[in-house]
Amino acid sequence: MSGLSEKFSNSAITKFFDTALAGESKTYNDHNWYTNGGLRGYIEGRNSSPYSLLNKDLTKYTIGEIQQFQDRGRDSKGQLWATGRYQIIPDTLDGLLKKANINSSDKYNEENQNKLGLQLLANRSSIRKYITQEIADTKENLESASLSMAKIWASIGVPYTMKGRYGTIQKNQSYYAGGGDKASESTEEVQKALKDLRNSYGKKKFSIKESLKGGKKGKIVLYSVIGLSVLGIGIGIFYYFKTKK
Repeated sequence: MSGLSEKFSNSAITKFFDTALAGESKTYNDHNWYTNGGLRGYIEGRNSSPYSLLNKDLTKYTIGEIQQFQDRGRDSKGQLWATGRYQIIPDTLDGLLKKANINSSDKYNEENQNKLGLQLLANRSSIRKYITQEIADTKENLESASLSMAKIWASIGVPYTMKGRYGTIQKNQSYYAGGGDKASESTEEVQKALKDLRNSYGKKKFSIKESLKGGKKGKIVLYSVIGLSVLGIGIGIFYYFKTKK
């Protein structure tokens, strides 16, 4: 996400992801994997064992090495699946690298995981445009951004009743409900985090066109601008003809 990390403070980004990822991960070394017996998970610092093929922390491996583990089959050793702080799955990791300007030879360390996390947001225009104030702060735009968040991370609830991946779901269910996933973070919590991050971005800079998207209030702003412009033109014409006499 070009320029995003420069616009947001580290504390704002950290606070945002602490909320968004509360049901996903705790550290940069967390991960899960599939074996022929099903899905297993590891959270650093808890009473669980890591993926058996790892002999050091995830952050010590190169991204290419992580990809090799993710390319494995689901045998007795298993296929490494969602990895790190942002729980990035194989196809997603492959697609993020070039956009985030990261090479497979780079370490899968905290710095690069953070870049990948920001790129996840950048890839969804509804999120990117909302938090960078490219679009108005309307209920529709906020819900659209929060829905995109729910599609990235299964632990986030959707903003309204809708058709999910596996069928009709209710507000605050996981988008992937029906496939074994349950939401632990409400859409209200995530929407608040989105608004807080947006507000930390800086001064708003909407065009008149964007102001119209704000409904009645936006139209009042537009009409005020037009009214002042017409008044200014009228005064100018008056003084022009007065000086001509």
